[in-house]
Amino acid sequence: MRYANEISAMKAASETTQGVTLAWAVLSQNQTTGKSEVVKITGHEEADAYVQNNPDLYYKSGPFVV
Repeated sequence: MRYANEISAMKAASETTQGVTLAWAVLSQNQTTGKSEVVKITGHEEADAYVQNNPDLYYKSGPFVV
């Protein structure tokens, strides 16, 4: 990636470029049903912080185009 020496790959991926905005989803998994629920749609830094507070309950997925 051409940005590797200048900024992190995640930061490069989170920027809005050419009218495309990327986001990450914070999800929780229901232990009873095994299904996941979207808790929040956000940027990668906030998603990381959310998951770090309770990694047994939450995980993140992304990036995806908003």
